[in-house]
Amino acid sequence: MKRAMLWGTAVVSMLCGWSATFAADPVCKDKTTNGSISPATNNIPGVMYFNSKPKDAAACAMRVVDGKIVVDPAVSNPAMSCPDMAAWKLFADAVTQEFWNRWAADQQTWPNKPLPICTDKVTTNCCNPSSNSNPGYTDKENPAVNCPYFPGDHLGEGAPRLREAGPLSKAHFNAMGRRNSDGNLRAPNIDDTGRDIRQSMAEIVFRNKSMFDFVFRNDIYHQEGIAAVFNRNAANISGSTAGLPYRLTSTAGALTEIDFPIDAVMIKSNWLEKGRAQALGLRDDPNAPYIKMTINTRVTDNNGSILVKGEHWLVAMHISSKDIPNWLWATWEHVNNPGRCDYIGCNDSYGYSTADKVGANQATNYTTPFEQCDDLDLASWIFKLNQVYPSGPRSEGLSAIFQGMGIGTAKASYDNPETQAPTPADRAWLSYRLKGSQTEFTDSTGGTTLLGNSVTEGGFMQTSSCITCHARAGTTAKGTIPLALGVFVNSLNETGYLQSENGTPDPNLYYASNQPPALTVLQTDFVWGFLTANCLNGASLPCPVPPAADSANGAKKASPKAAPAVQPARSARERIHTGTLP
Repeated sequence: MKRAMLWGTAVVSMLCGWSATFAADPVCKDKTTNGSISPATNNIPGVMYFNSKPKDAAACAMRVVDGKIVVDPAVSNPAMSCPDMAAWKLFADAVTQEFWNRWAADQQTWPNKPLPICTDKVTTNCCNPSSNSNPGYTDKENPAVNCPYFPGDHLGEGAPRLREAGPLSKAHFNAMGRRNSDGNLRAPNIDDTGRDIRQSMAEIVFRNKSMFDFVFRNDIYHQEGIAAVFNRNAANISGSTAGLPYRLTSTAGALTEIDFPIDAVMIKSNWLEKGRAQALGLRDDPNAPYIKMTINTRVTDNNGSILVKGEHWLVAMHISSKDIPNWLWATWEHVNNPGRCDYIGCNDSYGYSTADKVGANQATNYTTPFEQCDDLDLASWIFKLNQVYPSGPRSEGLSAIFQGMGIGTAKASYDNPETQAPTPADRAWLSYRLKGSQTEFTDSTGGTTLLGNSVTEGGFMQTSSCITCHARAGTTAKGTIPLALGVFVNSLNETGYLQSENGTPDPNLYYASNQPPALTVLQTDFVWGFLTANCLNGASLPCPVPPAADSANGAKKASPKAAPAVQPARSARERIHTGTLP
């Protein structure tokens, strides 16, 4: 017995000694001779290695010629070979085109009470893609009430109106923001400013003329038109057209699949009201100012409780381009966003070098997430979140592009705070950093690619993949509402936030393995914006069933009368959150 007690005492003493040793000298404080953290005691660098590969080839170069950006002739496919450079070209082109003034927002692409498209038989109370005087265009509050409306086609019709962002769409949305009884923002006990911003920002998605025209001219600016594309495709696959294995050719207004033209571009911009930004600790640094715009958040659903009219700051933006079949995806953040490079790091091969201390022979494209020791007895290195990441220097190539395109060359001045909007010359455009670009679901070794933004994807950065998420955008025979496939999957992170899908899509989500195959979900070419589509003539969702042939005598059944909308149109943000009809 005495012997056993002595052995137990020795074990306790030994364990206490180990504990004291680890407490005094945590393993994560071990360093190599050059002062860097030893890979043997830190798991983060080994994992980040797979995120740090430069995206651009050595030959990537572009310059400005006669006011236009020209890519070096040696680069035959810049979107694939030089995705970071191509991303900055998209950024510069969009800014010089003043996307915030000229491009169409979602609610201008998919009207609230759409009228049918004009045809040889339908000539009144209809929408003509070739007309600048469609029904509703004279409505000063909402010229896109009945027909798609492209602002760039109407710039000479008076002073610019306030940019309206309502009803707002937040595609990546888990729960509504709330305020305490004292009016202050209420947030969970999680140090994540990006997540806080995401729950209270104003999001406006813009689409260029090519993308807008494709939606309008092909009659897919309403739910019935979108569903019709599904039905044509389903009929082809089912063999009812006696054409298998061949596909029907899409014609104008009679698409068999949704495939946007190669010059289509969409921008998802995230704006935070000035007072809210300051409440969350953001400051308008004179050395890195924010792009500012007055936004009239005219909201008719329950988003209205957290959105207010006034000066908004641009905190983040995504740009996506159909330069390649699965689109080029790129995302930017304001340089001072807390947590900008958290979790997956920042990767820019073209625009800005890292501020990290790298070796003489090491690439300078990657900024690694901040780390800290958890100071436990068995210590580990973990992420240090929500810090501001410094910026490295701008490249000579990007500086020449900005100078040649007149971007960021002057200090902004806002003569009228009620209608303030940026200009291409606003030097605040120099405050934004490319977080990364994405062109494929996986890399050449089969590794899953990730891309996300600390604001737009706040709460699920660890699993965010733009290309995979957007591959889930689709329609059924009923249209895009209710959701065919959601943004989020049944997976949570440690704090309880839903996570997103990444990697290669599952083909079983889109087709049933019948013979002939059966179409279950038709992809809408990576575009979630179709969620904002409404029923023709203001009918309530679900849309009235279209006329069908009577099986007995071939006569057409009468189309049911459009029911008046009982409730105001719900935002896509709510539709995604609930996954149900309004």
